[in-house]
Amino acid sequence: MRDVSKALVGAIVVFAAYYLGLFAVSAMDLPIPGALVGLFLLLGMLLKFPKLEAPTARFVSFPLKHMSLFFVPAVLGVSIYWNDIQANALAIFIAIFVTTAFSLGFTAWFAQKLFSSKLDNSSDASQKGGDFE
Repeated sequence: MRDVSKALVGAIVVFAAYYLGLFAVSAMDLPIPGALVGLFLLLGMLLKFPKLEAPTARFVSFPLKHMSLFFVPAVLGVSIYWNDIQANALAIFIAIFVTTAFSLGFTAWFAQKLFSSKLDNSSDASQKGGDFE
């Protein structure tokens, strides 16, 4: 019974974040998906209230374990638009290639900056006689 109540609390948290995200996007006329805003709201709730982590994890564990089932409709939906995909194959390929290259390049640049600043901080600490572990 305790597991069911934890899952119910987790469901309330997840759906509340989702619908609050949808509401925020429609109320403020934002050009981003409501589900994405809901994810950020969920992240904020989990950071602000750490006790919600266990019930939320309990609720989302089943869908995450069986995520491949949720992609079946999307994969089947691609076949409906196959003519459009073929007609725009070059543009789709270029868009995917450019955005992937950009995101990988940006991630590498950001990680390099982040790690070099951490190395600089650790060398400063070791020069002052402090132990950095």
